[in-house]
Amino acid sequence: MQYIGYLFFRLIVFKFSLVPFSFLYKIADFLAWLLYKVIGYRKEVVFKQLRQSFPNRTEAEIEQIAKASYRNLADIIVESVKGFSMSEADFRKRYVFTNPSVSDAAIVQGKSTIHIAAHYGNWEWGAISYPLFVQKPVVGFYKPLSNVHIEKYGRKKRGQFDIDLVPIGQTAQAFVNYKDLPTTYVFVSDQSTWSDNAHWVTFLGQDTACPQGGDKYARQLDATVFYVDIQRIKRGFYTVNLELLAENAASLPEEEVTRRFMARLERLLYQKPDNWLWSHKRWKKKRNNLKSN
Repeated sequence: MQYIGYLFFRLIVFKFSLVPFSFLYKIADFLAWLLYKVIGYRKEVVFKQLRQSFPNRTEAEIEQIAKASYRNLADIIVESVKGFSMSEADFRKRYVFTNPSVSDAAIVQGKSTIHIAAHYGNWEWGAISYPLFVQKPVVGFYKPLSNVHIEKYGRKKRGQFDIDLVPIGQTAQAFVNYKDLPTTYVFVSDQSTWSDNAHWVTFLGQDTACPQGGDKYARQLDATVFYVDIQRIKRGFYTVNLELLAENAASLPEEEVTRRFMARLERLLYQKPDNWLWSHKRWKKKRNNLKSN
């Protein structure tokens, strides 16, 4: 069954490679309608989390954000598939880093950098194109897919510009492998975690468990740490701006990098909540380790 799923996925990738971007977003519009109106994909989760996060918003405002978030989700899905057949020129045109020199300067000085992103805008294109814009080597951490055939294919396509994609279970080993090289490490760190070593912050007014990897390794390396601000300029076009979170992370107390990252993301979500992945169950973990309903 996994191989059949893989063949179907490859067929979709091939068909999307033939579709111009102008038509791609007609597919995305239909997909957004399907997910929201017909399937109701995680609709209860989306509305519950929006209401908890924005208690002062009216129900009409909550519904408007929800609908926009499904449009964002649909765009990310079709763009992610399209990304497997995009050229270097496509990425350089559509996914533009505005200030990569701020990161490169640290690498040139012999310091590793930690880049921390969120599931905001199109993070998937970053998984492919990062080495086109910043100094190599670039190491990105990710959760492997359950389908081994799609996983193998995806790693090959995402690694076409020489990013080293490392499963999150091998994070520690990656830092051993690159210990003698100034390296750019990229984390996506806004997802929930079941780890007993979670960092706890107040985020969108809620007690929130956060993965501690970016914070931990930033302090170990005394790395320069950046928040990765991904913004959609218009459909199919993004800018990526690197904002300094910490210049010498070893001087900071434990959890401070996590707090700075989550505070920066929180400010963004209060201003522009539509483009975050609200369908992800962000508040599953409680301090007593009991799952929420």
